[in-house]
Amino acid sequence: MIGWAAAAALMLIALLAWNTHSYVRRAERRWPASGRFIEAGGARVHLAEIGAADAPRILLIHGASSNLRELWGPLAEALASEHRVIAYDRPGLGHSTRLPRAETLAAQAQVAARVLEASGAGPALIVGHSLGAAVALRLALDFPKLVSGLVLAAPACHPYPHDNAWWIRLAATPVFGDLFAHFLVPALGPLLSPTAVAANFWPGAAPSSYFEDAGVGLVFRPRAFRANARDVRASKLEFAAQAPRYGDLFAPAIIVTAEKDKIVSPKRHARALAAEMPAAELVIAPDAGHMPHRLRTDLVLAAIRRVNAMAAP
Repeated sequence: MIGWAAAAALMLIALLAWNTHSYVRRAERRWPASGRFIEAGGARVHLAEIGAADAPRILLIHGASSNLRELWGPLAEALASEHRVIAYDRPGLGHSTRLPRAETLAAQAQVAARVLEASGAGPALIVGHSLGAAVALRLALDFPKLVSGLVLAAPACHPYPHDNAWWIRLAATPVFGDLFAHFLVPALGPLLSPTAVAANFWPGAAPSSYFEDAGVGLVFRPRAFRANARDVRASKLEFAAQAPRYGDLFAPAIIVTAEKDKIVSPKRHARALAAEMPAAELVIAPDAGHMPHRLRTDLVLAAIRRVNAMAAP
């Protein structure tokens, strides 16, 4: 009996390992790298660009569990006629490799700065979503000469009282997190993703093409899932250390948030940030949930135009 049980366990492990290898190959063929690569602090960072090389620059910074396609999809083409639009995969996500201590906002901001330095000259308007908004804020704090203004969609930027979801805690744990991310996540993640996607868009409805358009499946690769978990797990302490500095930010900024958001509390994050930043305006996107850039793209584009106008003088 023990021999049969051991054999069955080994077969299951072999099957899950084969599934992981197959899943990673399929996901990377389905959503291949679309841009070029640069070196940033020891990481190989994937970035995409569109628009005239000498046009005013806009940098798009995606949030957790995603990649550069998240903001690129709804915004890049609409902005490219008048801007040089740049987006990149944050370290460990999309097609970028990880670097040491990448979960700190300081390290994330250094990578963003390197992307800007490698893609042109002069300051850029920074658009950040969710955790990417915290990176945008840190970029403005640590590299103010690179930032002309900020547009922050559903920002996550302040410490929060609750603990992270169980799968974040587990995936961020040494050893057990590796086993979980390697053997179970590629098998179960895609099956459970519709529920997570729906929560992000609530109370609105997710577009039927969202999974494909945003390359959601890339996050269920073991290395990406672990990188994302470490970023989110570190965020509470990182936000707490960074938040007292928000009053020092005088760059023009517009914060776009929904009235209700299942992922990030608008009251705790967006509204508090708008009160703390001296040059910030708050825009409410009704029923846009955690995805105003997808459900109310018009408001985000209008915010970009307004920040550009405020930054011009």
